[in-house]
Amino acid sequence: MDQTVSPDGLFLWDGKRWVKSPKGTIQKFVWDGEKWEKIPPEKGGPIFSPDGNEMWTGKEWIPAPPDQNQEPESGISKNHDKSIHSSISNFGNHNKEYIELSRNESSASLVAIIFTFVLTASLFNSQIVQPMLFDASLISQGRHSITFDAWNTISEDDGVSIVAIGSSMMHYSVDGICIEEQISSDENLFVYNLGAPGSMPYMEMIQTEAAINANPELILLEVGPNSLWDVEQYDLSEFYELKLAIYSLTMELGYGGEWEEILRKSEKDMLDRGIENLFSSESKFANDAIEELLTRILVNQTSAPSPTSYASVPNPNSDGWKEYLRTPKWLFSKLELMDREEKSEWENVTVVDKIRYGVNNPLHNGTLNHAALEYMVSRFSESGIEVVLLSPPLHPLLIQELEQGQYDGHNTTLSRLSEYDGVHTMNLIWEDFWSDEDFYDHNHLDRDGRETFCQEVGPRISEILEA
Repeated sequence: MDQTVSPDGLFLWDGKRWVKSPKGTIQKFVWDGEKWEKIPPEKGGPIFSPDGNEMWTGKEWIPAPPDQNQEPESGISKNHDKSIHSSISNFGNHNKEYIELSRNESSASLVAIIFTFVLTASLFNSQIVQPMLFDASLISQGRHSITFDAWNTISEDDGVSIVAIGSSMMHYSVDGICIEEQISSDENLFVYNLGAPGSMPYMEMIQTEAAINANPELILLEVGPNSLWDVEQYDLSEFYELKLAIYSLTMELGYGGEWEEILRKSEKDMLDRGIENLFSSESKFANDAIEELLTRILVNQTSAPSPTSYASVPNPNSDGWKEYLRTPKWLFSKLELMDREEKSEWENVTVVDKIRYGVNNPLHNGTLNHAALEYMVSRFSESGIEVVLLSPPLHPLLIQELEQGQYDGHNTTLSRLSEYDGVHTMNLIWEDFWSDEDFYDHNHLDRDGRETFCQEVGPRISEILEA
C-alpha cells in the first residue's frame, strides 16, 4: 500500500490525519550539489495548493503536513491564532468559544456582578440578620437595633408625635401610652420612647437627620449629668463597634450630616462607608446568623430569648411593634428585690461610690458629647422641631451625697443649649417629689417612678404643645 509521506519525511498520512513517521519510513531527496532538498513537483515531488494548505496525494487533496517545528494534529481542533485555554477553564463546557469583550460589555458585566452581590447581601441583611438583631439572637438586647425602623414608623404617623431620645435613664422614665392619656384623649397623639441602653449623645447624634425627616412635633432630648462626660477618657471601642455596625445595617442612605465631622476617624472606620468597608457590618454578624439559622432549621432550636423577655423586641412588621415603641419592656426593680443587709450596703457603699464616677462629674464644654448635643439641638431648632432638654431624676440618696457645685457643668450646658429657638428645659433632678419607691436603682425609675414621671411631665408637655 502506497503511503503518503510529508516532504521532509517526518510525518505520515494515515487517511485521517498526519502522524509522526515511524523509523524506516522512506522519503526521496535530491542532491543539488551542496545539500539534500525535497523533490520539487516537476521532478515527481509533492504538489501543494496555491495557498499551501493542502497537498495532492495523486488521488485526493489532503491537509498539508505540519512544519518541522509543529506537532501533528490530534483530532481536537485548535485555533493557533488565539491563546490556548487550560482544560480547567472550560470545565463543564468544552464546546464554549471565547470572544474578547468590548470595554462597554466588560463594564456591563462588572455592574451586573456587583448588583447581584449587593442584592444578595441586602436580602441576607433584611431577611436574616436584622430579624435576629430584634429577637436578640445575635446581640444581648434587641433594643439597640430599633432606632431607624422606629423613625420610619414615626414618619408615617398622621397625628401628633412626641419622641424621647436618650440612654437607659430615658428608657426607664417614659411610659408613652401613660403620657398620651395624661396629655389628651385624642387617639391621634403618640409618645414614643427610643431610649437605648448605654447610649450617649456621641452615638445618638447619628439619628438626627432621620428624626428631622420624620418631623415630630416635639423631641424630649436627654441632657443629664451622665450626658456630659469625656468619651475620650475611656476605651469604649467594643460598644462603638457594635452600635455602629447596627446603625450601618439599619440606616438608610441620605441620613448623613455634620455628625460625620464630629465622629473620630476610629469610629468613622466602623461605619459601612466607601467600597473598602462595604458590607463589613453584614460580615460581623454573618457567621452567627448562619449558625443560628441552621440550628433553627435542622434541630428546631434557637438561642433567642422568649419573645416576652426584656431583651427581645417585636419585629417592625408585627402587630406589637408600635405599642412597644410607646411602652417598652422594663426589668423589675433591683431595690425591691434586696433584703435589708443588701439594701444597707447599697445605701452606704454603692451610692457613695457612684458619686465619684465620671458620669456624675459633668464637664462644662469641650467634649465630643457636648459637640453632639450642640449639633442635635441646632439642627432640630433650625428645622422647626420643638425640643425639651430633659434631665431624668436621680435617687434622693445620690443627690444628698453631691458636693457643692458638682453639677455646675450640667447647669451651664442646659443654659447654653436652651438659647436656641424652640428649646425648653425640664430638669427633674432637683424636684422634691421623688422617693425611694420610685427607683429601680440609683439613676433609673421603676414602675412607680414611671407613674410619677407620667403625672408630672404629661401636663408640662401639654403646655408646651399648646403654646
